[in-house]
Amino acid sequence: MTPTPGGLIPALVARQAAATPAAVAVLDEAGPLTYAELDLRANRLAHLLRAHGVRAESTVGVCLHRGVNLVVALLAVWRAGGAYLPLDPTHPGRRTASVLRSAGADLVLTQTITDSPMAAAGVRTVVLDRDLTAADGFPGGAPPAVTGDQAAYVLFTSGSTGTPKGVVVHHAGIANRVGWTVRAHGLGPGDRVLQKTELTFDAACWEIFAPLVSGGTAVLAPTGAERDPALITRLLAEQGITVLQVLPSLLRTLVDEPGWAHCGSLRLLFSAGEQLHAELVHRFLAQLPDPGAVQVWNTYGPTECAIDVTAHRFDPAQPSGPVPIGRPIDGLRVLVLDERGEPVPPGGRGELFAGGVGVGRGYLGRPELTAEWFAPDPGGPPGARLYRTGDLVRRRDDGALEYLGRRDDQVKVDGVRIEPGEVEAALAAHPALRGAVVVGFPTASGTGLAAYVRTADGSVPPGLREFLALRLPATHLPVAYLGVTSFPTTASGKVDRAALPAPDQALLPPREPVRAG
Repeated sequence: MTPTPGGLIPALVARQAAATPAAVAVLDEAGPLTYAELDLRANRLAHLLRAHGVRAESTVGVCLHRGVNLVVALLAVWRAGGAYLPLDPTHPGRRTASVLRSAGADLVLTQTITDSPMAAAGVRTVVLDRDLTAADGFPGGAPPAVTGDQAAYVLFTSGSTGTPKGVVVHHAGIANRVGWTVRAHGLGPGDRVLQKTELTFDAACWEIFAPLVSGGTAVLAPTGAERDPALITRLLAEQGITVLQVLPSLLRTLVDEPGWAHCGSLRLLFSAGEQLHAELVHRFLAQLPDPGAVQVWNTYGPTECAIDVTAHRFDPAQPSGPVPIGRPIDGLRVLVLDERGEPVPPGGRGELFAGGVGVGRGYLGRPELTAEWFAPDPGGPPGARLYRTGDLVRRRDDGALEYLGRRDDQVKVDGVRIEPGEVEAALAAHPALRGAVVVGFPTASGTGLAAYVRTADGSVPPGLREFLALRLPATHLPVAYLGVTSFPTTASGKVDRAALPAPDQALLPPREPVRAG
């Protein structure tokens, strides 16, 4: 394992707590938590978790709404030696139970209002708003330190066969990503980072821990703030936020909010999860009291590579068009290969492969799938691997990369990677359907999913969306449902997705607000 400059996150937070114990580490609606308080609570909870049997490589579910207890819980899981498994309290109970089984997690940190799905899943729980006082009797010192090759978190993403797959990311990888943020952008005690991304998105990890390893403050937005642009802009002004991360689809709604003139503290904006266009950046910068004081960075990376692989600082001289995804961040490297596995020349297009310390371990309990997407890295140290991203890019003459699209059917909706096959598998369980095809299509707010369902008379069964809502997260629900009696096919007999009729946008139900980041 390649050493991580500066050390691993649990130790770095402890070091910061020793240096600035009275400084505010985390702030939520209920008030502040100092570095000393965070460190003590996390250590005591870590010892409680070890008393429950948590050790290195244990997977511990975390099903909590945003708040200081969430940060305490994540740090405690790490200090106990475990890897956290983020669970969304709003996801259907049967999906949560499936993820817990797949991850092999038999312990979940939760709270009173979200613990019922855990009981149904038959796992042990530590209900923090009820049981946290039990940790007071445990030592306040840190348990044994973690190592860089230990698992830090397991995050489930959409699976093409209908089964979500668990991505395992190690401590060295996430420490590298957080360390790059701190070093490259000069994060320090004066920074306040707005944490609003849901924990089931890997980017939430750096929003929380980049300020905590550098002496800043993680300002936790209230639950639901990611769906409320007016609240976000108000928080930016009232809390003196200096660092913000957004999806481009969220930024499109933010630029129309009043109040940007009061957001003079902002100095860094990170865009991630979707393609960013220069026109949108210019609209955003035009709202600010001092556009020149804010750097805009476009970042790119799959969950399998510890959040980000590349980054690009936006050039205000770029008038229009897609913003490049840039060059590798510290500790990462990229290859752009053609269909024969050969490097493409400058100006050529090919598939992006990522290597370096950020490349994760693979898919939990899925060795065949891991072998398909992770390959030995001939240019790295012994044991190093490359991750095949499935993303098509073009390498510009200056070395920066431009994102071109996917080589498969995967779709991104509000920054969420969705395999149509997962939605199709859920639809297949409906007794009235003889088949289903799911595709992505452009909508006024970004990208949506359309479900084409084959029935005997070409009708759409009533309550189909509600049927899916019991099985899939809201992000995976199609916004259009079209009934057919047969699917168009290619000469080889496969479904011809390109020949499917386009959804009538005038008949589409309104999209749910952005939730991801």
